[in-house]
Amino acid sequence: MIPPPREERAATRRREPTDLYATILEVIKRHRGRARITRISYGAGMPVDRLRLALDRLLELGLLSRVEDDGRAYFDVTARGQEFLDTYWKMKAYIEVLGIATDRRSLRRPV
Repeated sequence: MIPPPREERAATRRREPTDLYATILEVIKRHRGRARITRISYGAGMPVDRLRLALDRLLELGLLSRVEDDGRAYFDVTARGQEFLDTYWKMKAYIEVLGIATDRRSLRRPV
């Protein structure tokens, strides 16, 4: 089997944790406090088992809140989570404007 061209492989590389967290928070924000785990999973494009780990981490960091209603868990973005998103998008814009490469290989110290 012939491997896909380099451009296609770059598009399918792993997302950084901060990118995943921002995506999850954005999906939850869209649902305005009524986000359930399946909807978040579809919106973030990740399996439920990995999503649960990320949600636990976001809850630990205080970026999310969890509310139970009729035995169902719903998630909402906290004020601290919104602050994270605002900062994330600002930094992402600065990185794009400055043309800083986000590929880890290009960030290594020159020999």
